[in-house]
Formats: sequence, structure tokens, C-alpha cells
Amino acid sequence: MSARLRRAAETMHTVRQNVASDAELAAVADHMRQLGALRWAWAFGFLFDLGAVTLVFPDARWGWVLGCRALGVPMQPMLVRLARDRRVKAPTVGLLTVANTIYLVLLMALQAVELGGLLSPYVFQMLVFMFAGALVVFVRPSRIVGIVSCWFFVWVAVMAAAGGVRDDIAAQWRDPRALGLFVGYMSLLAILTGGGLLSAYRIARLRRELDAARKLAGYRIKMRIGIGGMNEVWLAWDELNHRDVALKILRGSSTTEAVRRFEREAAATRALQSPHTVRVLDFGASDDGVMYLAMEYLDGLDLEKYVLEHGAMHPGRAVNLMLQACRSLGEAHARGIVHRDIKPSNLYIVRADDGDDHLKLLDFGIARVANGDTRLTAEGHTLGTPHFMAPEAFQNVDVDARADLYGLGATLYYLVTGQRPFEGLSGWVLASASTSREPTAPSALRPGLPTAFDVVILRLLSPDLDARFASVKALESALLPLAAFEPWRREDAQKWWARPLRPAQAVPSDAPTANHRGSLAPTRQGTSNLDDALQPVPHDSGKFRPE
Repeated sequence: MSARLRRAAETMHTVRQNVASDAELAAVADHMRQLGALRWAWAFGFLFDLGAVTLVFPDARWGWVLGCRALGVPMQPMLVRLARDRRVKAPTVGLLTVANTIYLVLLMALQAVELGGLLSPYVFQMLVFMFAGALVVFVRPSRIVGIVSCWFFVWVAVMAAAGGVRDDIAAQWRDPRALGLFVGYMSLLAILTGGGLLSAYRIARLRRELDAARKLAGYRIKMRIGIGGMNEVWLAWDELNHRDVALKILRGSSTTEAVRRFEREAAATRALQSPHTVRVLDFGASDDGVMYLAMEYLDGLDLEKYVLEHGAMHPGRAVNLMLQACRSLGEAHARGIVHRDIKPSNLYIVRADDGDDHLKLLDFGIARVANGDTRLTAEGHTLGTPHFMAPEAFQNVDVDARADLYGLGATLYYLVTGQRPFEGLSGWVLASASTSREPTAPSALRPGLPTAFDVVILRLLSPDLDARFASVKALESALLPLAAFEPWRREDAQKWWARPLRPAQAVPSDAPTANHRGSLAPTRQGTSNLDDALQPVPHDSGKFRPE
């Protein structure tokens, strides 16, 4: 049995290589992974079918025409699901996608048998594949010609077979006028379809060559994956170490304050070694003065995105993630570093090698370092994100590690309830509320949540600094019993991560994310391009020492 499976796998590999390389098929699969509503495009054809059988071909068999359409409806959604399933290899999905185009042409040809035969206007449905050029632009031209040839071969083969069983189509094959029109249709379609796809391929190749030419200090820029108020994050290829990285680039128009934040983020993060802190791989400036920060590229989602897409989190899972955040902050606090911007969008979960959840703490851009300069903003401004800021931060005082504990409490509150503390308030009304009272108890917003969660979370959110936990270690001791109320085990995480991905879920390790209304942190806004980003930034050479 194993020998048969091995031979079958070898045959599949041979077929794949004859259609396209694994890299080309993987690119096709990636295209499918990003499909949204277009996955149902084939189903929209029911409208045209109904019009054809009622207005143009009233003698056609409804069941045949609509049945052929129905046979194709589940194919695109199924391929999208497979493309998002981590367990299915991308080249296999790519091969199935190419095969599906041939299958859909077969169904169109079978419909055309009932709707005019050789002269059926349904032959022009193949023009739809011209608009699906993005599907095959990743495949070399010789392979594109082969795929298009298969479409036309299938159509002609179906018409030839129909001519053997249907007198009306056999008569069309014998009629020089009908045959001439059929050859003309097919020739025109071959030129339009092939030319359209080849043009799309050339455009895509030029874009790839342009991307390859865009380099920064040994990193080949691939695509932008995040934009903030003063920086952009790009997916880049580290040519020296042969790996993808998230390359954070400081915009050329950035202020001196932004430069100092950028330097501080690099210095603070590089000093930390916890596996739960995002790794900074490189920091420096290019020859023309563009400042950059290269970080590990993470495949997962931040906790804000999690709640927005999936709702309130399983309490046991939330506690497990907060314990991991404590380990990152424990090291930072021991080194005299206060993060000062703990919030869901700065806590990022990925799938560990064993399938369990693994959390990474991001963005030390406004961190305070012991014995360092803490005034990174103009007088009268605050740093942080209001709903997750400690009350004392609103007063423009020098906060300590307990401000980070407040941020963890606000984040845990958000995870288990799906709401931020003091939801609905903003500005100084929010500041006043957070400095004078506790928010609504989490168990009141989520019936069934153990009241033990209220005790820990509300203590973290106390306006009184001395009432909060004294350290991250003390918080860990309080969180551990909570994990026992509703345990979240590795097997649960493995099942969750095995679910199909949503489109574009892979996000950079430190991409800025949109904040809720009232945020004082940078948000996604405006547009930019690489030329704008890659402008030299004036900075104090006495403070900036890239390695």
C-alpha cells in the first residue's frame, strides 16, 4: 500500500512540474487565498442562464443548462478553503486551481451544446478568464499557452462529441457557414484570451523586476504591509540571511522627536531576549540616510484584530496569553524599561512549532528606559492609547512599571468581555473616569465569567497605584489560579490554528494598526509609496549609532 501511495505521489509531482513549477503553483494558491466575494463569481452566471433559456433559447433543456452551472458553483469556494488550510500544500492547491479552469470550460461547453452549439454565444464566456489574468500571471508564458490551449481543446472536443449524438450540431459541422463562424469565434477568442493573459504576465514581470530593484541596505523591498503616522512597515527579503523580515522605515518627513522614538525602540527591544518579545534583527541607516529597523516577520494576528474578528476570547486562553506577556514585561522591567503602550494591538499571537499559542510583545517606541530621557513629546501631550493608559499617564507624570500592569489589566478586560474599559467615553471624560473610579465589572458584561476575574482585573485597573499589584511576578501569581477555572489546553490551540485562515491574515510583527476612536497613538491614514518613505531623515549623529 505504501508503495502505491509513493508512486501516486511521484506521479502527482511529475504532473505538477509539467503544468508549472512549485513556486509558480504556490503563487497561484496565494492568489486564491486572497479571494473574497469573487469566489462566487461562477454562481452569478445563473442569471445569464435564466435569461438565455427564457429569452434566446426557449427550447433548451433547463435542467441541463442549470445543472451544469450548479456543478461548478462549489469549486471556487472549495479551492479558497483549501488555499487557507495550513495542512494542504500550496503547490497542490495551485495545481487544482489550474485544473478547475479546465473543468469550468468543460461545463461551459456542455451548456453551449443546448444553447446554440457551434454558434453559441456562450463561447465568449471564456473571455472571463481574461479577467482572471492574475491567476496565471505567475506562470511562465509557455505554460500559459499550454493552459489556454487546453481550454480550447476541451471546447472543440465537446462540440465534436455532441456532433456524434445530436443531429442539429452534426448539421452545423457540415454547414460551411456555421463552421466558418465557429472557427472565426475560436480564433478571435484565442487571440484575445492569449494576448490578454500574456500582457498581464508581462506587466506582472515588470512589477517583479521593479520590486527586485528596490533595495535598502541589503533588504529587497517586496510590499508594504503597514503604515503609521511617522513610519511604514514593508515586507522585505533579507538577502544576507535568506529570510523574510518586517522592515520598519522612518519616513523622510519625520520630526526629531520621531527619530528619537525610533532610536529608543531599537535600543530597548534589542536589549531584550525574552521569546515573548519581538526580535529586532537589525537597526541602522542606509548610505543615503534612510533609517530602518528590521524585525522578525510573524504570521498570526494581534489581539485587537482577534476580538474584532472572533469576539471575546476564551477566558483560559486570555489568561495564558497574559502570562506570556508577563514574562516579556518581567525582563523589560528588570532592565529598567517601561513599555508605556500595552494594548491589544501591541500583543501579537502566532502558532508555535507544537501548535500552541505563542505571544509576542511589540512596539517599544515610547518606552521609558531607566536613567534615560523620558520626554519624547511636547509639553501638554500624552503618550499611549487612552482606553489602555494608566490614569497617572493622563497627568503627564513619569510613569513606572505599574502603568504597564494597568495596560495588561485593560487588555485582559478587553479580551474576556469584547469591550474596552469605560467603553463609549473619550477625551478628558475618559481621563476623568479612569482616575476616579473602576470600570464595570467584567462578569457583569459576560455572564458566567468567574468573579475571580473581577478581583484580579479591577485591581489592575485601580486608579490607586498602591492598590495595584506591586510587580509582574505578583500578577503572575494571581493569574495562575484563573487559568484553572476554564483551562485552555494545547489541543484547543491546535484545533483553533488548524481552522481555515481569513484573507490577508498574515501581518507584520510590528505593523501599525488602526486604533479605536479617541486613540492618541498613530493610526493608519493617508497613502504613501516607497519613494516617499525612502527619504533621508535628519538625525543627531551624536545620538544615533547604527551597528
